[in-house]
Amino acid sequence: MKKLRDLVNLLRTAVIVIVLFVVVYVLLAFISIKGWEYSNSNSFCANVCHDVHPEESITFQDSRHASIKCVECHMGRTGTIRAVFKKAGHIKHLPAVVFNSYGRPTESESLKSSSESCERCHNPLSLHSNSIRETRYYLPDGENTEKRRYFMLRTGGGERHKGLTEGIHWHIINRVEYIAADEHKQEIPWVRVVMPDGQTIEYIDDTNRFSMEEMEHDEKHVMDCLDCHNRLGHPFLSPDSAVDAALADGRLSDELPYIKKELVELLTVPGRSQEEAVSVATDFKEVYKEKYPEAAAGQAEEIRKASELAKVLAKQLIFKNPVASWRSFPDNSGHRDFPGCFRCHDGEHISKEGLTIPLECNLCHSIPVTVNGDAQPPDLTVVSLEKPASHLESNFIFDHPVLASDECTACHGPVAYARDDSGFCATSACHGDSWEAVKSFDVSMHTFPLQERHSEAMCYECHRGVKKPSDECLSCHNSPRNHFAMGCNDCHAPVGWSQSAASLVAQADKISHPLQGMDDCSMCHDPKGMVVPAPSDHQMYGVKQCTICHKPAKSI
Repeated sequence: MKKLRDLVNLLRTAVIVIVLFVVVYVLLAFISIKGWEYSNSNSFCANVCHDVHPEESITFQDSRHASIKCVECHMGRTGTIRAVFKKAGHIKHLPAVVFNSYGRPTESESLKSSSESCERCHNPLSLHSNSIRETRYYLPDGENTEKRRYFMLRTGGGERHKGLTEGIHWHIINRVEYIAADEHKQEIPWVRVVMPDGQTIEYIDDTNRFSMEEMEHDEKHVMDCLDCHNRLGHPFLSPDSAVDAALADGRLSDELPYIKKELVELLTVPGRSQEEAVSVATDFKEVYKEKYPEAAAGQAEEIRKASELAKVLAKQLIFKNPVASWRSFPDNSGHRDFPGCFRCHDGEHISKEGLTIPLECNLCHSIPVTVNGDAQPPDLTVVSLEKPASHLESNFIFDHPVLASDECTACHGPVAYARDDSGFCATSACHGDSWEAVKSFDVSMHTFPLQERHSEAMCYECHRGVKKPSDECLSCHNSPRNHFAMGCNDCHAPVGWSQSAASLVAQADKISHPLQGMDDCSMCHDPKGMVVPAPSDHQMYGVKQCTICHKPAKSI
């Protein structure tokens, strides 16, 4: 009986130990799982570990990816075991977290390639059709005039088994390699493209300051989704775009005079800290009392809402740490506030064959059409028309100001460059920005400087579809009859009739029959027809009267 009792006690003890072990194991497993889940949560990433740029957490809530976890992009969608090892590798950042010794702005070293993150949800091989886009923006005038811009976004087209042959996603389906000279990948001196037929083309930036020997040792990146869509998780809008968005969605009243101008100025004062901007935004009503007293008296509620919005935008766009701002995080998905597409498509990346990476708006989108906010949307051409050979040249964007001629009017209407949206060629979408990342038309090739009246002329008015027209004055100007037989530049300057006439008097000593005491060329020259007195007109004067106009010469 004793042995049996001892055996029972032993079994009871074993059961208790096993139960305790299981309980402890389950508790440890539960704690570990919960701890693992919490360490992968957005709150842990934003508040416990990464608080270097608190503004990023704010913008993340406004992003298209606000419903996914940080780790899905920064660690990739991978298995748990692999993720554990990846997270263990982040221990090296612990000292920077503890001692707040981050470099600013901080770059993510752990951000995975699109094949491990984006492409687990978005398949670039799937068909992507073109789409019509509308953007709304407002002028900084008293009425906050609304403008709407329409264009067709050419995401990509083709067949799945053949790959994309055109559009934006061409860059992913086909292999594009590049070298970046800076951490933000804003300066790209070298690009290599593997064409669908296997042909390889290398492009080198014509302004490149690096030697081929230096670039041979640089890391070569393969272009993927994140090279353009680099700010989808943390989009920092420019002050101008942020105010436009608020006006468009009704958070800000466009009936408040000059509200676009005032808010943009509030957010862009050089050297202004976040605290100072929030303080000014809090007292925003005082700005309106001083500048726009009528609006301050009758639109108090709209001003209050504008003040609240200004405080929110100030905390997003003016960083708490002044060494960084929204400009510290380039957005490569476009080309307005940052170079974006123009990093490569700038007309300066040239192959050994003399070809450049194409700079053509129609590669990614149609030419935008802008209308007033209350106008009907324009009719956009949805069918691609066959383009003239000139349009297919890689530098067509640079050349089109000089290639324009009367033939263009058949498709585009009157050729008249402007930015008032009065016609196809008068588009503010193209001519309303400076596009600093793209070189402007090179006027250094001209044999005479484009100044005075010549600086006001449009390129096509002289070139008329020809890249190198004759630079003789008579190629553009009609010669007046009975004119002096000398070079035009001997008397005339490119400043217009009245100024040029004054130049004629100033250079009277160069004329074959010098004039004396003449201060009005129109006494002999008709300003409209520029008629020179014929010899018969001189017969009204006597022989002794020549000196009335001409300097004394030999006796007559």
